[in-house]
Amino acid sequence: MWSRTLIAIVLIAATLGAGCLGGFLHPPVIPPAIVPVEGASLDRTPVYTFPFEDGEETIRVEPDPAVYAGAKEADRQLYLSEELAEEEWIPIYYRAFINDSCQEPFYADLLAALHHIRDREGLDDDRYLELITAFVQSIPYRTDTSIVEPKFPIETYVDGEGDCDDKALLLAGLLVREGYGVALLYFGDERHMAVGVKSDGCLYRDTPFAYIETTNTSYVGIPPAVLSDGTTLSTDPLVIPIGDGGGAYTACGDVGTIEQAITTSRDRAEEIAPELAGCMHDLEVQREALESLNEQLADLAEDGEFAEYNRLVPGYNQKAREYNDAVEAYNALIEESEAAVDLHNYIVTHAYDRPGSYLRARAYLAE
Repeated sequence: MWSRTLIAIVLIAATLGAGCLGGFLHPPVIPPAIVPVEGASLDRTPVYTFPFEDGEETIRVEPDPAVYAGAKEADRQLYLSEELAEEEWIPIYYRAFINDSCQEPFYADLLAALHHIRDREGLDDDRYLELITAFVQSIPYRTDTSIVEPKFPIETYVDGEGDCDDKALLLAGLLVREGYGVALLYFGDERHMAVGVKSDGCLYRDTPFAYIETTNTSYVGIPPAVLSDGTTLSTDPLVIPIGDGGGAYTACGDVGTIEQAITTSRDRAEEIAPELAGCMHDLEVQREALESLNEQLADLAEDGEFAEYNRLVPGYNQKAREYNDAVEAYNALIEESEAAVDLHNYIVTHAYDRPGSYLRARAYLAE
């Protein structure tokens, strides 16, 4: 979630420069823009190492210090010279952060690093989208309290942190430049932002997009039940189109199997818990009965009362068999519970490996 408030201000000045966007005479809207600060330098060059599928990947690019410094010093307010509805000015505002032309070399360098991984691993379009998503999700989620508006994507990259809108803007900026159909999903009431990608399934609400959460590692197409602070996304988002490229996410069949396995394994583990408790109680009762009968048999043998001893032995043996069967059933329940918990925990912690999670989910559901 963000802790920020969008600010729209009525434009009074007749002419304003807009950085890389150039100057305008009485423009109806002046969006945020970057003016590079020549001579600036970076304190550090970020290096990102993040999990992807069954290994780790590393990203390192060197953004232009002048552009980064310009982004840091940019006026992040949106100036209006005419009244616009929220659904009109909010898209203008956010697109300005994504599409500022000064950031194009940064996008190109970052995508070149991602292309290298894509080509080395032979990733198809779905896995490549998941690679980009895993990279952005790996950036630590944190709100910069020194500013109240969003960051430009180059800032999020260099700062090594961002909140929901910061990371969503970076992900959308990368995906749209790779030809995917992309939108921002703006939840004003819940103060949250996510990314939507054109998809052939797993569509979010009444949109043509699969949901992507950027604040943590999660599967494309599986929206969170609740956000990290307990907030439920109960309203329909304002959909802000960022690009209408033909690229779409087509792995929703796999995602559906994964989602089914998450639900099934969780539900089964919850069902087994009271069964295990009941079995444990029954085993304790049976064990105490066997111990009592065993002591009785020992006393009979010691007293030489073999007729009574022999009469009771078949009953003891039957109870022992029943106890052993109950232990075996109890152990089987434990194994089933452990398998459900292990599968559930593996899938929810390996969202960066959709192909691997799918294979495990399919095998579990087939049992």
